[in-house]
Amino acid sequence: MERHEKIKNLCERILNYYYINADTEYQLPDNQRIDVVGYFNNKNSPDIGIEIELSSSLQHDAAKLATTGSLKLRIIVTEHPDTLLLDKSINGIYIVKPPDEDMAFESKIREYTGENKKNWFNQFQKDVQNSISISNNPLNEFVKEIRDQGLNIDLSKDLIFRAALGGIHLGEYKQGKISTMYYGSKPSKELLYLKATGFIWEDRLGRNYEQGRQSIYRLSSGDDIIKLCNEIIEERIDEKKDLLYNIVDKYSESPLFISLIGTKGKFLLAETYESDISYDGYSPVSDLSALIGGFMEYSNWVYIRDFLEEFNIKPEINYILNIVANSPIFENAFTKPIYRDIVDAKLGNLTEAYTTKGNYIGNDYIVPLRLLLRKLNFKTRFEPEQLEKLRSYSEWYIIRGHNPNVPETLYKSFEDIGSSILNAEKLINELAENGITSKPLKQGNNIAIYDKKRFNDFCEAKMEKILEDIIDEE
Repeated sequence: MERHEKIKNLCERILNYYYINADTEYQLPDNQRIDVVGYFNNKNSPDIGIEIELSSSLQHDAAKLATTGSLKLRIIVTEHPDTLLLDKSINGIYIVKPPDEDMAFESKIREYTGENKKNWFNQFQKDVQNSISISNNPLNEFVKEIRDQGLNIDLSKDLIFRAALGGIHLGEYKQGKISTMYYGSKPSKELLYLKATGFIWEDRLGRNYEQGRQSIYRLSSGDDIIKLCNEIIEERIDEKKDLLYNIVDKYSESPLFISLIGTKGKFLLAETYESDISYDGYSPVSDLSALIGGFMEYSNWVYIRDFLEEFNIKPEINYILNIVANSPIFENAFTKPIYRDIVDAKLGNLTEAYTTKGNYIGNDYIVPLRLLLRKLNFKTRFEPEQLEKLRSYSEWYIIRGHNPNVPETLYKSFEDIGSSILNAEKLINELAENGITSKPLKQGNNIAIYDKKRFNDFCEAKMEKILEDIIDEE
């Protein structure tokens, strides 16, 4: 992170620490921007304005602050020796060193908010970091710190839980007639506090403020933060283990594990797509594997290999479970209701899902997969006969989702699930005997589909029959 962004981020965090709603890159009517603004006394327009003057013009930055009428506290943060030699205040604009070099910036914020009894931000940061890194029980230290701040302990834990699992969506920032406006739920003191401490950060998804940027709070990275988060999640799972076991009893083990492992703990109940993956829910398997090629665990992308090795899941089994869990028939019967029940039990998080461009695509159901499976003491539990039925189900799905425009993926997908070209040709011949498709083409690994509706219905009937057999075994 360059120096300008680092200072801007630190100023924003200090404002949040003093319960000030902060915004960055605040747009003025003439399309100029103020680096950081804060909303303390005013809800509709900022009353604090901060410019980071490292390479820009002092006169230009001062003019932006001076002509913004709503501002009551105007600050220029600079490292320029010549600028710092000037009076500490010019026409009501304070000139200070960056907050990581001097206490003058924070002193002005304390004076303005009247929060002179709070710990200084730098000391507070140091105390929090030390308590978490040194303690063998970071959760106890965290609870003590939250209690000392007079904040709600259960809410603070829940915020970290939700921020870790997909994030917390509260609203959006959008350009108004005069300035950037926030529309949505007001962040709680607990959320602002966790953001100020660095446990949580605010992601703003979207192209620009004119079209709107979505505000989503996510868990920050770092070993100490992940350790604390794990303790919070483990505590919740222990408290709600009876509800978890009730869900296992309700659906039985196999459908539960297929749903969770096949989706890697993340289920998107999609409403729209940026690009039309498939109009009826049957994606070509090559596309499906790209969508689920990695999964989000807290704030870091984790390679699937590490997950599969821990639970002794072979790659071809993982691929089969991916196909089954994300297929429309199984998804509607099990994956969707299972995720809803887990979230209703407060063992997962439901949040709105957006693309990086800020487009709404649906609701994300996310669960702490690894810790749930550890609590359930999961090991590979699929018997050979059951796996063979799941493979057969996947074969019919591959045929059903086959994209004739990319014929080479057909046989390749069969091989990926541990099947063979001969099995693919056997299923195609069965379709051909019923006059639904051609026999396998000698060139191009393709088939001609003569009746699309009969083709879809035939494949889905096969899948439904196999699924009934699997469920009857339970």
